[in-house]
Amino acid sequence: MFWRLAFRLINVFLVVFGLGYLLPVFSVLPVSTAALAGLIIASLSCLVETLVLKKEILPFTSGLISFFLSLGGLIFIKVFLKINLSWLGLILAALLIGLVDLIMPSTLK
Repeated sequence: MFWRLAFRLINVFLVVFGLGYLLPVFSVLPVSTAALAGLIIASLSCLVETLVLKKEILPFTSGLISFFLSLGGLIFIKVFLKINLSWLGLILAALLIGLVDLIMPSTLK
């Protein structure tokens, strides 16, 4: 459980922080906001997988859950923390987070 949370936290942090420098539609976030996004999305994802989906899940399901939860977490950060993020940047970040979670080896889960 701890390794899954740590890996997702690092995954989301690197994707959100990296997209701030690669995409002009995704504003550059401070490190603390990217870490907060990683913590929110990783904890929500682990919580949903352990409480709602109590059995082993397929990698595709994990990627899909990660996509929707990361999109919701990034929208939460956009609305409540008043960060300037475009909708295209939000969708691209959520897609990349979901893809990395889909490709992630099952041994780390």
